[in-house]
Amino acid sequence: MTAAEQKLNQYLLDIDLKLLCLYYKRDEDGNFIEDENGNRVNDYYQATAGMMAIGEGWYPLIQELIAELIKTDWDRDIHQIKEKFGGLCFYIGSASEAVHKLVREYESKSYHICETCGEAGELRKDCGWGGSTWYKTMCDKHYLELKTERKDGYK
Repeated sequence: MTAAEQKLNQYLLDIDLKLLCLYYKRDEDGNFIEDENGNRVNDYYQATAGMMAIGEGWYPLIQELIAELIKTDWDRDIHQIKEKFGGLCFYIGSASEAVHKLVREYESKSYHICETCGEAGELRKDCGWGGSTWYKTMCDKHYLELKTERKDGYK
C-alpha cells in the first residue's frame, strides 16, 4: 500500500471512528447501552473498508468531497468509491437532493483530474490494449506512459 493510500485509509478510518460515537445506542436518560460483555451497542454501519477502487490522483478530491458532505445532512454512509468509464463514482445511500447534487459535482470534477497523479487531465477513450476502447482520465504524461506500456505489452 502506498503512502497516499495509507493516508486516505487513515482519513476514512478517522471519519468512521468519529461517526461511530454518534451512533451508539442510548437509553431514555442518554446513557450508553452496553451488551453482556460491557461493549457499547452500535446501530451504525459504515462501508468504506475494501470499497474503494480509484487511483491516488483522486484521493484529494475524495477528501474534499467528504469534508463538504459532512457539512450537510448526509448520513455518512458510503457504499462504494470507484472509477467507471473514466470518471469517479461515489455511491452513497439515501440522501437529500442537495447531497446528491454535491456528489455529482465532484464526480464531474474527476473528468478534469488525472486519476494517477492529481494534475490536470482529460478523458481518454482509447486506453485499452492495442488502442481499444477503455476510458481513463489522465494527464498527458500518464496517458503516454499507459499507451506505451499497452502497445508494447500487446504483442
